[in-house]
Amino acid sequence: MCKSAPTSVHAQYLIGRYYEHHARTQRIGVVSAVLRYPLCTQSVLEAILKHPDCPPLKPDARTKMTELPRRLFRNLSSRPLTTGKRKRGDPYPCGWTEHDDPLPFLRFLYAHPRIPRPYTDSWDGYALTKAVHVEFIPLVQFLLEQNASPEEKDGLAVMVAIRRKNLPLVRLLIERDGVHPTSKRETEMEASTGRDGLPAGPSRKRDRASAGSTAKRRKLGDRIQVTQDMLKTAAQSDARDIVEYFIQEKGCVPNMQTVLLMGAMR
Repeated sequence: MCKSAPTSVHAQYLIGRYYEHHARTQRIGVVSAVLRYPLCTQSVLEAILKHPDCPPLKPDARTKMTELPRRLFRNLSSRPLTTGKRKRGDPYPCGWTEHDDPLPFLRFLYAHPRIPRPYTDSWDGYALTKAVHVEFIPLVQFLLEQNASPEEKDGLAVMVAIRRKNLPLVRLLIERDGVHPTSKRETEMEASTGRDGLPAGPSRKRDRASAGSTAKRRKLGDRIQVTQDMLKTAAQSDARDIVEYFIQEKGCVPNMQTVLLMGAMR
């Protein structure tokens, strides 16, 4: 009966559950609490936020953020490659799109002005590791943009990508995408002068052409340091391209055990 009830009833029910089980301790915010229920969809959460009995939207006491529940990612499973045309230059062919769940709901959570910012590394980075396991590349990219850390659980997400023998995915996790987050002041300056610091206006394109390519993009450090355990896992998985990437590009020196494994690969 509750499942087929209107959205307003679902919202009232979840608010009641929060007051009954979580409001006294105040260790968990109302959004974190209701998100744990499969009943809480985007429409239900919107109804909760508009409900007159909605509690104050406070973050969790420990993280000062909103928890991302494991239920949003638990049922993700691998998909076959798409049969449609692959975009030129796309290094991540997969069966996932930007519109697949839970991406639309996650965008809503992160963009809503009243919801305390979700903690992307909730449950030891479960969301990122699960997305890597099923090779849900749009979700991996979104989580990394929200500061998900591949270092959680001793680099478990990277280890999973290595075992999948997916070098582009390993690179995506280790190397930053080159988009440097700017401060509010820098953003305002770019709006008036352009990212290259030249005045905005009709003459800007001509000025940029005369300026040449002297300005270089700021180089960012890797998200995670490549370890000998990662290199050993790549050798054990017979992922030769990943082994070469770790040694030649990341400067990881193999130990004797890994050298023997690499010798068996030839």
